Amino acid sequence: MSRFWRLAPWIALGAAPVAFVIATVFAASAPALDQGWTADQQQRFYQASQGSRLIPLAWFRALEQPDGSGRLFLDPSYVAGFRYLPSSVGAGLPVGFAVDVTAESALSTTKLHWKANQGASEPWVGLNCAACHTAEITYQGRTLRIDGGPTLADFQSFFEAFDLALKQTRDDPARFDRFAKRVLAGDDNPQNRTLLKGALADLVSRRQALAALNATPLRYGYGRLDAIGRIFNQLEIDAGAAQPDANPPDAPVSYPFLWNVPQQQRVEWNALTPNLPIRSKLGDVFDAGALARNTGEVLGVFGDISIVPHAGAAGYRSSVNIDNLAAFEQLIGKLKPPRWPSALFGAPDPALVQAGKTLFAARCAACHQSLARDDLTTRLDLRVSLFRAGDRFSPPGTDIWMACNAYTATVKSGAMQGTPANLVTGAPFAARDHATNLLEVAVKGALAGKSWDIAQVAGQTFFGVERPAEVTPAPPPKLPPGVHPIIIQLSPRQQKQMTCATAVSKVLGYKIRPLTGVWATAPYLHNGSVPTLYDLLLPAAQRPASFWLGTREFDPVKVGYVSTSGPDNSFLFNTRDAKGQPIPGNANTGHDYGNASLSDQDRMALIAYLKTL
Repeated sequence: MSRFWRLAPWIALGAAPVAFVIATVFAASAPALDQGWTADQQQRFYQASQGSRLIPLAWFRALEQPDGSGRLFLDPSYVAGFRYLPSSVGAGLPVGFAVDVTAESALSTTKLHWKANQGASEPWVGLNCAACHTAEITYQGRTLRIDGGPTLADFQSFFEAFDLALKQTRDDPARFDRFAKRVLAGDDNPQNRTLLKGALADLVSRRQALAALNATPLRYGYGRLDAIGRIFNQLEIDAGAAQPDANPPDAPVSYPFLWNVPQQQRVEWNALTPNLPIRSKLGDVFDAGALARNTGEVLGVFGDISIVPHAGAAGYRSSVNIDNLAAFEQLIGKLKPPRWPSALFGAPDPALVQAGKTLFAARCAACHQSLARDDLTTRLDLRVSLFRAGDRFSPPGTDIWMACNAYTATVKSGAMQGTPANLVTGAPFAARDHATNLLEVAVKGALAGKSWDIAQVAGQTFFGVERPAEVTPAPPPKLPPGVHPIIIQLSPRQQKQMTCATAVSKVLGYKIRPLTGVWATAPYLHNGSVPTLYDLLLPAAQRPASFWLGTREFDPVKVGYVSTSGPDNSFLFNTRDAKGQPIPGNANTGHDYGNASLSDQDRMALIAYLKTL
């Protein structure tokens, strides 16, 4: 039985009008990709809330850009500069910016009051997964929408501008006056202005605290985000840790594509979280692991959670929308990989395709499983290329920092200090503990706050990360008189690197998945450090050391976004700094399994075959 009737009733626009709008736009722009969704399902994916709460809707609509122009922050041309996609339906918010109406009884930090007689379910705006997993490409004036594809959005710059705009609104009397007039229209009086100023100051304070933890000199640019690092920092704030210290989110990755995700045993680039499908006697599937994973995502992206000491089976009060999370996962289970649009880009040459198929079978198929485009049910083997090889797959040779940071991160426990490691049983958390363990309990607590039965099922093996053994340092050896030890001091980053290079864990590496629809997922490698499929098939030393990002214009020959300088390509991705040293997090090495032995004809043949998957 479909769960979509439960999805946020405020977006009930009517399937026929929405279908007409979408069909009209896409018929005029480019061939349909047939990804298995109706127009109504697509719009629900774009607009339904998961429980994320960033800012009250009235405030967002009243907020001005931080440049002093007086123009609104939600001006479509301004938002498009960050590469978020505009929407012409629903609340008029960008794709993936969803209205949330969680009742006050479930809230803590976002229970703000800025006017008398305010309702108990005041609309807020947050992000859902469509904000990060909806792509769009253009070609010679025509446009293709790719649902479940990696966004080009510059999350880092967007929220820097957002936080600055909020701070300016708080601090500039003229700007606040304009803001208050818009927010309080019909209720604008001194009492409400005082309430609004206090509520705004509270939100700005929380945003500034989070921004301080998330500060990093590494620029993400378009199409990348260190979500794991930011989730850990959000957790430390939500836990109420005194003087929280940062886990710098300095290992941004490309947004993973969503098709075939429910078929995988484990997800995330480093295979961090499992899928745990439970099939009923009637054949319906409930994935407890997916619900837990997506709950963690909501908590990391502006979800509201009240973490209290020793909550036990009662769990934590939160804004997590269980029904919509389950419905989204069902919807993703129906999402097909996009078919190569031959009518727009041209059909691959059959002879090249056959030659590429032979090469793929000989050189790639041992790692990348074959999966038909319409196959949405076959369970996929877990294949992980580990930094320290422990199975049949060779080390990836790629940038280690996303997986390494997730494996080694610790945070202050705050209100979770002393909480059992399984929420109700297990060793109590210390004042500082592993971030993934604390996040696991936060997820269990949020689910327990909705239903203890759900928490028991979904939380049993949420992460399953083997932790490095805690080593007690040995005292230094006694040396003869006059002999001095040679002391080598490692920086914290070097210590982490040594740990991740020597430990064996199923999450110290990167997951290998089928390449169905891979043509639509540029840039490539987990950290988006290679612009096109053609460049990926070059030896690592011959790949571009820098390239431009930002345009949606597609290159159907090399397969990826056009990466030369141009008006829309405003971010220069660099793999090395000004001194020629590799930039941690940006390395474009790895995934080179004899690339030098490929001829240019071989590369084009492999690309032709990949277009057909």
